[in-house]
Amino acid sequence: MQPTAARPLLLFALRDARVVDLVGGMLRDLGHDILHATDGPATRRALRERRPQGVLLSLELPRCDPWQLLTELRAHDDRLPVVVTAPVYVEIEAARAYRLGADDYVTYSLSREQGFPRLAARFRRLLPRREASSGHAAPERVVVDRAGHTATVGGAPLDLSPLEFDLLATLAARPEQVLSHGQLLREVWGEREDGDPVRVKYTVLRLRRKIAAATGGRTGISTVRGIGYRYHPVD
Repeated sequence: MQPTAARPLLLFALRDARVVDLVGGMLRDLGHDILHATDGPATRRALRERRPQGVLLSLELPRCDPWQLLTELRAHDDRLPVVVTAPVYVEIEAARAYRLGADDYVTYSLSREQGFPRLAARFRRLLPRREASSGHAAPERVVVDRAGHTATVGGAPLDLSPLEFDLLATLAARPEQVLSHGQLLREVWGEREDGDPVRVKYTVLRLRRKIAAATGGRTGISTVRGIGYRYHPVD
């Protein structure tokens, strides 16, 4: 008998019990476990001790500067799915959330029948796919054809932008080597090595998400803190 796979743990960092009950209930039904933190200290403790696979972060979280917490989350892990939420849409807050690295900004001020399912659906789309319960599925292989300017997983094309493809091809050309932010800025963007590394960070984030969606969670791209990125072939 195969062991039962652990259910992915999602952290709801908010005080609105309606969101926990309704959105959390929808995600529980889809195979996730929910951990609820009602203030900033509890959220930081949960992140440190429980290591959730996704975070729903309220801008109204008590005893917390949510913008600082989002900044800290992204500095620590640029792959963790993070959805910022608020009762009503504020354009300047949405722009700030995306600028600081949120994967999505979702409000739930619509009716109970629309707002909460919308929040649950958009959060779930960001989460890594669960492996098949049989445990026997072979991982799909990522193949980069630089001459043909194509990247495929299991024979199916990856839908990459030209910039994302160039980044993947550059990393894949030197497997197991660490490429610095400066090297990637020079080789992929054609810019000076002392340029802003933020653009590298967020392009890597988008690339990882697309590869993970095609492979069931594996990306082959690891972060070397303070330096850059290393590519391990996904095969």
